[in-house]
Amino acid sequence: MRKPTRKILRKKAWKLQSEYIRRSEKGICYTCGKHNHWKLCHAGHYIHKDCLDFDLVNIHCQCVRCNSYLSGNLGVYAERLIAEYGETAVAELRQRANTIKKFTTEELEDLITTYKERLMAL
Repeated sequence: MRKPTRKILRKKAWKLQSEYIRRSEKGICYTCGKHNHWKLCHAGHYIHKDCLDFDLVNIHCQCVRCNSYLSGNLGVYAERLIAEYGETAVAELRQRANTIKKFTTEELEDLITTYKERLMAL
């Protein structure tokens, strides 16, 4: 049997992480505070770069309006991040956005395992 490709593993890891974020944040939009069922929400990025796709500081539950129609509502997103994590952490996040990161098969498999466990613990 063939091993799954990195592309397939990345998609599976993202799906599990997205569900974990939306469920653990109880469907409450990070930027506007609106409450929805977690299945109706998105896992929205502050900075949309491949290297930050699995960074939990960078990704939070967002309603469709904020994530899609307001393009992430980034002004409010930045304010919330600074309030929650501090200016230094947000500056470090912005710095990490300048790096190139290709996730290995092993890293993606570890992410899949991690998020399966976290989802079961919810």
